[in-house]
Order: sequence, then C-alpha cells, then structure tokens
Amino acid sequence: MTNLEHLSAFLPNGNAQAVIEIPAGTSDKRQYNAAENSFPVDLRNGVPRRIKFLPYPANYGFIPGTRMDKARGGDGDALDIFVLCAGVPSGTVLEVEPIGIIELLDANERDDKVIALPVDPALRTVEADDIQELPQAARDILVAWLLNYDPEDGAKLVGVKGRTEAMAAIRKWEVK
Repeated sequence: MTNLEHLSAFLPNGNAQAVIEIPAGTSDKRQYNAAENSFPVDLRNGVPRRIKFLPYPANYGFIPGTRMDKARGGDGDALDIFVLCAGVPSGTVLEVEPIGIIELLDANERDDKVIALPVDPALRTVEADDIQELPQAARDILVAWLLNYDPEDGAKLVGVKGRTEAMAAIRKWEVK
C-alpha cells in the first residue's frame, strides 16, 4: 500500500500531482489518513465536519511530497490544492498544471491553496495558463469561498498570484 503523501510533487515531465481528498460539489471535510490509506470525514471536537456554507467549488486535496514546515511559517501540512474540474472521487491522483496560488493566513500560519487544472483534456472545464486568465468572477468565487467556508478558522487573504508563484511555492515546500 502506497502512502500517497510520499508520492513526488512533480512528475518527470514537470507537471505536478494532486491527491484529491474532497470532491467538488460535496460538503464533508475529509482528510487523508496515511496509516489506513483512507479518506475519513475529519472531526472537530469529536463531531464530523460538514461545511455549513456552499459546497466545495473545486476538488480539494494536497500536493504529495510537500510539507508547509511550521518552522518556516507554514501550517505543518502538505501544500493544499484546488483542481478546477467536475468532481472526482476521494483518493484520485491527478496530473495537474498549476495556474496560480491563493495565499492565506490561518491562525497566523500560511495556509496557501494552489489553483490547478487537470492535464487530461477530457477533465478540463476551463482553459487558462495563469489564474489571471480565469474570469474575474471565478477568481472572486474561489477567494470568497476560502475566506468564508469555515468561520472558526478566520482565514485572511494575503494575495492571489500567478503560475510562476504557484510553481515556486511547490518547490519551496517540496520535501527533499
């Protein structure tokens, strides 16, 4: 059984990988359990976490082979990713093309979200080489959702940056 966290962040062709924890259009907050290689619903104070806002607007997961090290200001988890396409099942590993990053502070720790498109043209619902090429309304929806889906977290926007910064962030947090 492969621990999905230990897959490489990048494939030999330079594209990134994404492990999907939460399918687009769903509301249960799931988190990868490496010991069991499963995606159980996350618990907060012993209660299953269900997002009491709009459902996830994109497939949510992590970039394997990364860790936002707390000693360097990260949240201690793998770098998060939103993959813009129709919902895919938890546990799906996708080859993706990062197009941007939404930089956030959550409890004074960086909790950035890479924005990516699947490389597979059959999965694509939008075309863009950079987040700035997405319709402004789409960018606004992603940012507004991230700032409001979990009022307990109180996330704050640092910035919305493009493809170059997204790739740099993946390299920065890549576990060597």
